[in-house]
Amino acid sequence: MKMLPSIIISVTLVLAVGLSRSRERVDQASAMVHDLRDAEPLSESEAGKVLAQACGNCHSNQTEWPWYSHVAPLSWWIQSHVREGREELNFSRWTSYSARQRRARLDSICGVISTGRMPPLSYTMLHPEARLTAMEKKSVCVWAAMEIEHEK
Repeated sequence: MKMLPSIIISVTLVLAVGLSRSRERVDQASAMVHDLRDAEPLSESEAGKVLAQACGNCHSNQTEWPWYSHVAPLSWWIQSHVREGREELNFSRWTSYSARQRRARLDSICGVISTGRMPPLSYTMLHPEARLTAMEKKSVCVWAAMEIEHEK
């Protein structure tokens, strides 16, 4: 029984180190893709800059991992959210999307931003720079509508 606490601590450390490696694989994949600021049309507009600032950490391969993203179990939750965000929309892969996929994502961007579903409160509480003003939301929606027309 005296060894039980040391076994539990050892197993916990092994799991924490092992599971933290999964983020390294996410980062390695990120390094292989160009910077989202180079993705057109994001690099050419003020709305694109707003999107990069407010959405880029979760919706691109250019994630800047904060210190708390290295602490389990919070790190697992953050990695999961970033992975899911990239699956839904990844600005680093923008040019690889078909015109139809880009139109659908542009339409979705305006919808989730204008309703306040994105960026999520859990993110903006820790990243106030990601909070969008009413004018920024409108700018993004106008930009998205123009891009949808451009994609037709």
